[in-house]
Amino acid sequence: MSTSPAFPVNNALEVHDLHVNYDDGAEGVHALRGVNFSIAPGEKVAIIGRSGSGKSSLLRVLAGLVAPERGHVQIGDHLIGPDRHPGRSIYSDVGLVFQDYGLVPQLTAMQNVMCGRFHDRHGLASLGNFPADDRRRARQLLTELGLNERLHTRASKLSGGEQQRVAIARLLLQKPRLMLLDEPVSSLDVHWTKQALELMSQPESGSSTLVMVLHDLSMARRFADRVICLHDGQIVFDGDPEAACCRLEAESCPLEPPAADGTIDEPAAAFVSSTCPEGRECADPRIASSPTPSEPIADGVGGLWGKTSFYVTVALLALVLYVWAAMGVEFSVTRIFSNLEHAVDFGERMFPPDFAVTATVASSLIETIQMALIGTSLAAIVSLPLAVLAARNISARPLQAGARLILNGLRTIPSIIWGLFFVAIVGLGPFPGILALTFYASGYLGKFYYEGIESIDMGPLNSLRTVGASPIQRFRWGVFPQVLPLMLGYTLYMFEYNIRAASILGIVGAGGIGFYLYTYINNFQYDRAATALLLLLVVVTVIDSLSSRLRARLMD
Repeated sequence: MSTSPAFPVNNALEVHDLHVNYDDGAEGVHALRGVNFSIAPGEKVAIIGRSGSGKSSLLRVLAGLVAPERGHVQIGDHLIGPDRHPGRSIYSDVGLVFQDYGLVPQLTAMQNVMCGRFHDRHGLASLGNFPADDRRRARQLLTELGLNERLHTRASKLSGGEQQRVAIARLLLQKPRLMLLDEPVSSLDVHWTKQALELMSQPESGSSTLVMVLHDLSMARRFADRVICLHDGQIVFDGDPEAACCRLEAESCPLEPPAADGTIDEPAAAFVSSTCPEGRECADPRIASSPTPSEPIADGVGGLWGKTSFYVTVALLALVLYVWAAMGVEFSVTRIFSNLEHAVDFGERMFPPDFAVTATVASSLIETIQMALIGTSLAAIVSLPLAVLAARNISARPLQAGARLILNGLRTIPSIIWGLFFVAIVGLGPFPGILALTFYASGYLGKFYYEGIESIDMGPLNSLRTVGASPIQRFRWGVFPQVLPLMLGYTLYMFEYNIRAASILGIVGAGGIGFYLYTYINNFQYDRAATALLLLLVVVTVIDSLSSRLRARLMD
């Protein structure tokens, strides 16, 4: 149990004995080691250090995204510790701009900014349109950041600098008391950097307390009141930006941890310029550019041989598998070519088609399309909640297993068996065919949907979490926009498939064009069957063309 930190209670942020470890092999990675500091209200603090020094890990702990192994963080009334995980309420006081911006690519700039108010919105109202006040303030912020002509542009169409300004605008709309910024101005020029930081410092922004991760010491010197230097997860400097920007005396304030015997290795401030003459800017050194020792390069010949032997082994196993399968089913190419005259005879009986039955077949084909439309729509409704429960990245493990078992069961039973089952229950006609298509397609659509959900970028979801979005809000505004184009594409594909599947269900009396196909072939009226197949080919081709264009528009 951690002891209480010896910090004044009126600080905006208090960090006490913070330790963060990540599992990576036997020893793991120690991202933070005994970090202690406090920040007063109104301070602008820059966190600097080489890549891997623990800067981003520190910000994620402060934002409640990573639980520390030891120690705790106090932000107002919110306590973050190993056994204390903050709820949504913390994000009325804390906001974070991610290094990769954390925008939902499919949402517009306005929609992404208005997500900043989720911590203050509850219930079903948060799933629809945003309030007029939020829209007005979001428009104002984007205009002040030079994006007035990009309000309704998707985030995926914005440049890196524009996306960064959208993320900053979302933070400003959130109005947190403590703003955490991970490389907040890396893609901005000096003008927009100054404009963004000025907006964050205004009283209406909610607070002027800023904690910024920076790699650029000259930026820290210009915009921060204080600099905290991290190295290997430890604080090695905490003080004035001017002192950090200029080369420091190793004896007075080393920027590298001392050795075990207390001596200082090759001088401190390895990442700063040699001397900073009075009245001149620092030399804009980049901490991340410092070279680090590389691992020995593996033997290229050995690596190549290992890959080659692996692929050869896989190829041999595949060959054995195919030979085994062919022998098991008595597969024979010669049997095909030795009986070609039967195929020719069958084809000759189908041509020319008998177009006298066109009206009858067209009427049944319309019924087939209606069956596929209703069956596919019902399947989409049934499969969506099952897919959400089955997705590994957003659902609990017990729910995943149950949902996947149901979807596997629906797919296991062929559509014609579903047709027989429902014909036995509700009688002949298109209605049992619709039910059969619904159950059969639900198994496939559910699998397509949850695989699409598992492929989404989780970054926007973490970002929505830091604005206080509830699970249902994160799904509506983070998951659903990303997966919607894939879901619609899969649904259109299943609609095409169900038209063909419905043609088979007629065999068991479940309506549609399948009834006539079965009747014509059973009565050796192959020319009439050819007419039905030609009309079915035209319909499937038209639907495929239209759905391809629609999918292209959705993915644009």
